Amino acid sequence: MSGYIVGRFLQIPITLGIILIISFILIQAAPGDPVAALAGDYVTREYRERIIRHYGLDQSLWKQGLRYFQNVLQGDFGDSYYFKASVAQVIAERLPQTLLLVIPSVIFSSLIGIPLGFIAAKSAHPILSSGIPLWATLLNSLPIFWLAYLLILTFSVSLEWFPTKGMVNVRLMNTGIYYFLDVLHHLALPLLTMVLSQLAQILLLTRARLREEIKKPYFRTALSKGLSQQKATTHHALPNAMLPVITVIGSRFGFLITGAILTETVFAWPGLGRLMILAIEVRDYPLVLGIIFMLSIIVMVLNLLTDVAYSVLDPRIDFAGNE
Repeated sequence: MSGYIVGRFLQIPITLGIILIISFILIQAAPGDPVAALAGDYVTREYRERIIRHYGLDQSLWKQGLRYFQNVLQGDFGDSYYFKASVAQVIAERLPQTLLLVIPSVIFSSLIGIPLGFIAAKSAHPILSSGIPLWATLLNSLPIFWLAYLLILTFSVSLEWFPTKGMVNVRLMNTGIYYFLDVLHHLALPLLTMVLSQLAQILLLTRARLREEIKKPYFRTALSKGLSQQKATTHHALPNAMLPVITVIGSRFGFLITGAILTETVFAWPGLGRLMILAIEVRDYPLVLGIIFMLSIIVMVLNLLTDVAYSVLDPRIDFAGNE
């Protein structure tokens, strides 16, 4: 396992390099004037030329790219045009907010979706065996931004239980435990949106896979040896059913980041997703590249952790390539 993990870590810099090259080329080809983002539309010609020379925008594309990648290797992602601060500093201020939204959403959607899928697969009651999958199918068909607006209309506009935007109420100026509770209050709807958007697919897949496993010969063999239906399901069928579920959870991390961007935008949650939308709007190219770099690292690390979890559930897997 250790050799496999080392190999995967060695792949990360190569993948990041390819992602950055493609992103750099696409951003340079995008319409818009970066000088206007830096200095505004109404500047003198002399000041405009000074900005161009200072940032090397008069150089060829490959020279700009080479200089950028040399700086990245030294940990320098440049300065944000909009915030007038280093890209690393701006990202570091927003990253915890995104992780606060993404990581709990994966945990809660798995902790809720897997048991509900188990209940839907094993229950003989029609409300549970058919009602839960029907609810999950309807939920799975909703785009995440529609789901977000439905939650806002229900819990913010109608019931007035939760705020509609932001991370804290700046007018209250809370500190200590009150600040923590205020953050949780604002986090509730964005987190619920993320959880519900992932929960449905996990639930449906768990139900489908578990139903397949309990029809296989090994399950009937376990029952014939005296194991109860409950023990045979939890000790044999469920672990095997979890393997494709974990694979799907890992493969959806890219979609999870996309969902986080949309969710942060709807709820004005101050994370990397909302920051990226702002950076694109104001043509802050160094900040866009820095955010892409950071989000790519998050996705690749989470995928690596998924592979490790997969091997724990199925020790038969040989990371050298054999089973």
